[in-house]
Amino acid sequence: MQLIVEMRSGSHLYGTATPQSDLDYKGVFLPDARDILLQRVPATICEGPQKQQGQRNLPGAVDRDLFSLQRYLELLADGQTLALEMLFAPNSAIISTPHPIWLEIQAHRQRLLCRKVEAALRYSQRQAHRFGIRGQRVNAATMALNWLRGVEQSLGPGAALADADPERALGGDHPHIGFVDLTMPGGVLVRHLEVCGKKLSFQASIGNARDVVERLMAEYGRRSLDSAAANGVDWKSMAHAVRIGRQTVELMVHGHITLPRPDALEILAIRQGQVPVDRVEAMVEDLHQQAENAFRTSPLPEQPDMLFMEELVLRAYRMQVCTGLDGNGRD
Repeated sequence: MQLIVEMRSGSHLYGTATPQSDLDYKGVFLPDARDILLQRVPATICEGPQKQQGQRNLPGAVDRDLFSLQRYLELLADGQTLALEMLFAPNSAIISTPHPIWLEIQAHRQRLLCRKVEAALRYSQRQAHRFGIRGQRVNAATMALNWLRGVEQSLGPGAALADADPERALGGDHPHIGFVDLTMPGGVLVRHLEVCGKKLSFQASIGNARDVVERLMAEYGRRSLDSAAANGVDWKSMAHAVRIGRQTVELMVHGHITLPRPDALEILAIRQGQVPVDRVEAMVEDLHQQAENAFRTSPLPEQPDMLFMEELVLRAYRMQVCTGLDGNGRD
């Protein structure tokens, strides 16, 4: 494997790094000749600490993701935010002398751009809304679970949920907690406690209801629990949505992305929960509309220069093979 380029990514690229930020490196590599000929080139090589699902890196942890040249160009052709940020990363972010191929990519980057960034923008917006809502759901589920555990201790796990009078305890104006009457077999109406979409019959045991809500909590990842602790808002997702939205508009209108971000301090303030959530939500919606307008009027092509990309990969891989199967000139 031969590195084409390696650079700092994430908050250290955007200009929003704090002492708690992890280190995120991204790079592009040329595969070894044997892997090319044997058609076993890895698309991505990932190095970093082992984490449980939903677990975040600790401060100072290092993640390193390397993409084969072919995979990187595929990501660019698909308008992926990560690949675009690498394309416009300043020299100050690059940590080793880049290969001439990377210099060629930079010199011809206008041929590698297209309007295919809408999917990434929509994804970031969905994440912002999804995790904000989920944080509120976690708060609701936590409140219900704490109450269920308390009444289980006092009444026992076999007592009916109705005996605990859930409407008196949870019947206030709580988002994602409510009560509904459902028609059961035989036409009988049965009252149910509804927690984040899970319906718990008043006739069910308290232990059973507690078990259902515990499983619901287990479905929420670390990120959702963090957003719940922040009053139901995942500020990281909100900050990403604003940053990606602004980058998208800049790319569509001007054909480039400025890195580090000129609005880094504002993005960092959003990330740290220092901007009112309603203002951030308004930013996300406004950027969505700006992006929609920019897509329609952008001078960027619908597709990048696919032939140029193919020729670049072909030439680079041919060079690797011709230098020898083991990279030392032996064939």
